[in-house]
Amino acid sequence: MDELYTRLAEILDIEEVRPDDVLRDFADWDSLTVLSILAMADSAYGVTITPEDISKFIKASDLANFLASRTSRK
Repeated sequence: MDELYTRLAEILDIEEVRPDDVLRDFADWDSLTVLSILAMADSAYGVTITPEDISKFIKASDLANFLASRTSRK
């Protein structure tokens, strides 16, 4: 899931995202960022994330674990 952290950094326009980073602590974390993450998850991983799902994620690793659990089922 290292590529996920790279993709998140691109969306957030920052150098690096680490697994323990708290998503809501990013300066650019807003509704547009959330929509970008939802679109990225669908296009890059074929996983649909609902806004309700993403609201439960605290750290970047929560998102990574969610995606990993959904992609391993295919």
